[in-house]
Amino acid sequence: MNKKPLEIALATNADRSMPPADYAQMCKAIQASGAVDIFHIFDQMMGWIPQHLWNTDNAPLAAFVPDLDSYGDPVASAAYAAASAPGMGLTISTDSIRRGPAEMMQTMLTLANMGGGRGILQIGAGEMKQTGPFGWKRNEGLRRTEDHFRFYDAFWKNESPVDMTGNFWNFDSAWIGKSRQNRPRVWALGGGPKLVDLATSYADGFATSVPSVFSTVDQFSGFVRKTRQQVEAKGRDPEAFEICPWIITMIHEDPEVIRRAYDNPMLRWFSAVIGRFNNAEWAEHGIESAFPVDWHYAMKFVPSKLTDRAYVDHIISRVSHRMCEMAFIYGSPKEVADQIQPYIDVGVTCVDICDSMALVLGPADAQASLGRQLELCALIKERNT
Repeated sequence: MNKKPLEIALATNADRSMPPADYAQMCKAIQASGAVDIFHIFDQMMGWIPQHLWNTDNAPLAAFVPDLDSYGDPVASAAYAAASAPGMGLTISTDSIRRGPAEMMQTMLTLANMGGGRGILQIGAGEMKQTGPFGWKRNEGLRRTEDHFRFYDAFWKNESPVDMTGNFWNFDSAWIGKSRQNRPRVWALGGGPKLVDLATSYADGFATSVPSVFSTVDQFSGFVRKTRQQVEAKGRDPEAFEICPWIITMIHEDPEVIRRAYDNPMLRWFSAVIGRFNNAEWAEHGIESAFPVDWHYAMKFVPSKLTDRAYVDHIISRVSHRMCEMAFIYGSPKEVADQIQPYIDVGVTCVDICDSMALVLGPADAQASLGRQLELCALIKERNT
């Protein structure tokens, strides 16, 4: 049994096309619901959809939103959210490549103070679409992640300057001060044995994805059990180690609206990319992957380079309704809550709701999408308080 109440995080989109006042209003509405504990802000340089798919035929919102790549800076967005809704927790999901560990710790110490003492850094080994086009090397990600975790660990264990020889960063009396009013929690983000090993050695927890990484409760339960066993084997408290699944959802009370969404080329593309991060797993369900089985979005996917419409159309043509259904946890707020609960029951400490339904809705229904997400969060909180 968890020692503390389940936390609920909700992904918020700080798109640069959104007026800041609208973002502030959204943050206030989320806080007023009482159903959400933490704002989740993505650190993304570009999105998930080839640019030509973002059009009014596929998404009515394209008449008002120019693209899905104009993400706001995550730190500025998190600070603005904190000012708009004081006391809400803040989590940023990012990679270990584009920011140094000392700079990131300085940022998270600041955001933990702004977030009412609740600040969480979710950090992974990086994605090609955030790194390659901008001059970074994605294949350095795991070694850079190790440097981040080792520095954070050394920083918290010492009240003096840090000396450390790392893979990429070497610290010689590195010092960012004694002030530590609120300790930000650090979670590894992703999957794979090396990342799990680093997390269980140094981090406070692990965030992963359902159903993209773990498509069944049994798979996820096995991961939770083995990860906490690894934490314990390293002399750490397994009950203190946090585990948070991102729940990838399509929430709507009308099954016909969801069915039409899965006819949408944009949603079919998204399902092909995120449905199973390990494309070989589709075969376990008797389904042929839309991409080659050795294709992984984190290492191969750069949307800005997908200018060959024939290739994109070919991938979309290989995506069935069943693949779309298996890429998301979908249904009404209650139906989604029912499907999420078994994942909670295996011993997670937080759930992070990431809904995609608004992308394919008209403006009025898209606005109502936030209400559906908050209804889901309220149901989860009621069942787990």
